[in-house]
Amino acid sequence: MRRAFGAPLPTDEELAVSREITEFDRTLAFFEGPEIVATAGIFSYEMTVPGGALPCAGVTRVSVLSTHRRRGLLTGMMRRQLDDMHQRGEPLAALYASEAPIYGRFGYGLATYQAAVEIDRSHAAFAKELSASGRLAMVDVPTAVGAFTRIWEQARRNQPGMLRLDERWMRSELADLELHREGASPHYRVLYQTDDNPSGFAVYRIKLAWDASGPNGALRLEMLVAATAEAYAALWRHLLDVDLMARVSAEMRPVDEPLRFLLADSRQPKTRIEDGIWLRLVDVERALAGRRYAVDGGLVLRVHDQFCPWNDGQFELNGGPGGAEARRTTASPDLELDVAELGAVYLSGNRFRALQQARQIKELRPDSVARADAMFATDRAPWCPNHF
Repeated sequence: MRRAFGAPLPTDEELAVSREITEFDRTLAFFEGPEIVATAGIFSYEMTVPGGALPCAGVTRVSVLSTHRRRGLLTGMMRRQLDDMHQRGEPLAALYASEAPIYGRFGYGLATYQAAVEIDRSHAAFAKELSASGRLAMVDVPTAVGAFTRIWEQARRNQPGMLRLDERWMRSELADLELHREGASPHYRVLYQTDDNPSGFAVYRIKLAWDASGPNGALRLEMLVAATAEAYAALWRHLLDVDLMARVSAEMRPVDEPLRFLLADSRQPKTRIEDGIWLRLVDVERALAGRRYAVDGGLVLRVHDQFCPWNDGQFELNGGPGGAEARRTTASPDLELDVAELGAVYLSGNRFRALQQARQIKELRPDSVARADAMFATDRAPWCPNHF
């Protein structure tokens, strides 16, 4: 995989970190003689969906050597993976795409977005004075693993798109590998807690620099997760108050980041939107029944799925805030769409109306798109804060 992406071969330290999270029974490779020419893997996750959580296969480490392109190797690995997920009963699959055009043909739809932000510290004053009852502390890795895992679990219960991480995974997230530093410092790990209750954490690096006007350093936030509004504000205040820094930047932030409403300067932070998770419904019936809906309603969906024919057909969905059920039906459909488009709207990262206007969804009965948007609506944008 490193060869395919033009990255340095892994060190012994990196291999040791990777070994703890690798699922060898879900790791694929194509061989030509003794040489590996293509790879793919899966991490077994649980994803928070609106009103619930479902098993989700995290597709990862996908690569094909440039000498072996256009031979069907990627298609073969995708076929093997989706058949395996189906047999295991995983209703969802997710991945990050290196190139946007690759995975749509395998039924993955762009389901979440993420923001890259930068804040000029000279414009980082809060609009209102911060009042907080908790305290901040720098912590070592052993302390961070337990506390951060606990906070992550609190936060992810109400955050669609977030994946369950246990302590094994948190150790991997906190592995401070030289490969990831890019000339910046080792990790700073900050915990926010009230009494003995941890409720937020931040992980960041700094890179010192000076010019003729004085300090011109940069702070790069790698992760900030908060289970309460108080912890969120206190952690951002800390990041924006670190001495010798001229700017603070972060990637993989939620698109509905509340930060700009904390700041007095409403033109901060400078924001760029990027694609996040690509989602695939491996089992349409179970996926639709496994989430909750903002309002009571019903829809009949005609779903096309050429790559996974067990999903191809018509499904009647009846759901609301209290529960949902989905089943195959012969009733006339309200909407017609491909499984990739269903993945794109499933977490409410996109609206049915937008996909209809892009001619990706057909409305077969009047007002079906409006009804679908009302049912699938959520109170927060879906977000996945960790890369895999």
